[in-house]
Amino acid sequence: MIEVRIPATTANLGCGFDVLGMALDLYYTVHVRPIKENKYIIRNRGEGEHYLPEDDRNLFFKTVKKVSKMKNFPEQGLEVEAFNQIPVCRGLGSSAACIAAAIVTVNELNGRVLSIQDMIHFATQIEGHPDNVIPAMVGGLTVAMKNNQEILYQKFPFFDNIHLVACIPEYTLSTEEMRKILPSEYSREDVIYNLSRIAYLMGSICRQDREGFFAALDDAIHQPFRGQKIPGFFEIREYLHEKGKGEAVISGSGSTILLMLRDPISSSDEAEMRELFAQKGTTDLVIKKVNWESQGIRVIQR
Repeated sequence: MIEVRIPATTANLGCGFDVLGMALDLYYTVHVRPIKENKYIIRNRGEGEHYLPEDDRNLFFKTVKKVSKMKNFPEQGLEVEAFNQIPVCRGLGSSAACIAAAIVTVNELNGRVLSIQDMIHFATQIEGHPDNVIPAMVGGLTVAMKNNQEILYQKFPFFDNIHLVACIPEYTLSTEEMRKILPSEYSREDVIYNLSRIAYLMGSICRQDREGFFAALDDAIHQPFRGQKIPGFFEIREYLHEKGKGEAVISGSGSTILLMLRDPISSSDEAEMRELFAQKGTTDLVIKKVNWESQGIRVIQR
């Protein structure tokens, strides 16, 4: 049996639209056993267990079959137990983790012939964007760049003195629909606004300048538009700014809001933020402390 574990991810980090991503300590774990029958069986546990398909319609098996076909690997039956801690369709990289786990599984079953760069290439082709799949595979905070057909990335450690809290509502948002609400064109001022901030943000990460990082997180490309579809986002940001507590960013395309705080969240802070969300109609909400994850893929052969 093979065990593969992949972390959740948060993408964009404010000004880093489609470029920045970071691994978080929520995991998608699969126990995979080859079987003689030419069929696919998956048993889902945890997040999404009541509605994710448990046959070859599952994204895990769709990815296995696609990569096997691309590389002319022989298809074989698989029995899988999937344990998922990552909320589905909430902007925390559940699809990226599933895709990454499937690609790693295929590689393990076929003699580890794929390099990490090969696996990132396949994952980006299937998922569509490298900002989620790269930190899922390598961990840490990553900046991704497409150079023709090549996917390039750099990995950095995050801050140990920034406290992360995920505000996860019950409702889901479609990544495709959230892309449609973005403008097709941007002004020169907005482009310069974001370019200057992502450059300053990366410099702040390299120098471990926490306050510089907070100063650079603001965005003109996606959050002003997506935030309108996430009730409470603008109010939570204003609350954090007024109290001097830190920043809030949309995780991926939402619906999760990731808080980046100077100090650990207090019970009174949590109560006040729940009230702000409730005033905007969001009452079913999980507020969860998370940490950045330095490691991506973990594989155990049993």
